[in-house]
Amino acid sequence: MNGRGQLLGEGDEDDELLADVARRYYLDNVSKVDIAKELDLSRFKVARLLEDARSRGIVQIQIKNPSPIDRGLSEQLADALGLQLCVVTHTSGSPEQVRDQVAEAAARTVAPLVRDGDLLGLTWSRAVDAMVDHIDVLPACTVIQMAGSLHSPAGGGSTMDLARRAAALAGGTAHAVHAPLVVDDIAAVAALRRQPGIADTLALADGLDISVVAIGAWRAGCSTVWDAVSEELRAEGVAGGAIAEVSGHLLDQDGRLVQSPLEQMIIAVSVDQLRHPAERIALAAGAHRAPAVVAAVRAGLVSTLVTTTDLARDVLRHLATEKDL
Repeated sequence: MNGRGQLLGEGDEDDELLADVARRYYLDNVSKVDIAKELDLSRFKVARLLEDARSRGIVQIQIKNPSPIDRGLSEQLADALGLQLCVVTHTSGSPEQVRDQVAEAAARTVAPLVRDGDLLGLTWSRAVDAMVDHIDVLPACTVIQMAGSLHSPAGGGSTMDLARRAAALAGGTAHAVHAPLVVDDIAAVAALRRQPGIADTLALADGLDISVVAIGAWRAGCSTVWDAVSEELRAEGVAGGAIAEVSGHLLDQDGRLVQSPLEQMIIAVSVDQLRHPAERIALAAGAHRAPAVVAAVRAGLVSTLVTTTDLARDVLRHLATEKDL
């Protein structure tokens, strides 16, 4: 008998003994029964020593989750929004880094949903563009451009390039819309929409299986469309109650389409077509977007939301505030 169990009274174990027992159990994988035999203690005594070691901070257990996805918050958000699925990811860093982290989570969400023969629709945004960069391969599918080309003010690509890149990953075909997203001349918009190549591509959206869009807030810095149009169009959208922008369409807080002049100037699939796919994936990140996310969901444009923990909590607070009103 080594006597260590007799040196200390009940409830007065020293840190050395607690550390010794914890080291044997957690690091050396010695069973409680064997530790009890080695130290001439009862098995129940060993169990209590291990418990004390944890409560006093001598043992600190850390579980590292290999996935950045917050599953609890994802389920809470999906339940609050009434969606099939929410993917809420932990993010950090600059806005560009956050966008890329959301894009990576979206790539992991979208790629497994695509099946051979599917019709996949994409609308350009910086996040959707980055999402395609994170996809290595897609099943043989057809990719359509769901809106006219919109070049990134930051020097990125366009919707047309995006559709072609995605189709290349699938070894499939890309159907592009060879026109800008926003055209100032309404008569020219009508003429462009009637052109066979454009009309045929937009009509394909009736059969979409999967769509991927980004949710923008109708305010400065929160929508690439806002950044691309005149101050007058921005103000008319605000006056009409617009708080969200999805694929060029403006939505009010209840998810209703805002009939602003912009609606007559865009070349894009309709809101009804955006509601059609069984899988409607939307990406959202950044501040001030909680009302826009809720509006897009209420419009029926989202079945799966990929977002950040910060924005997810903002959405939950927004919904709680609405409920209290």
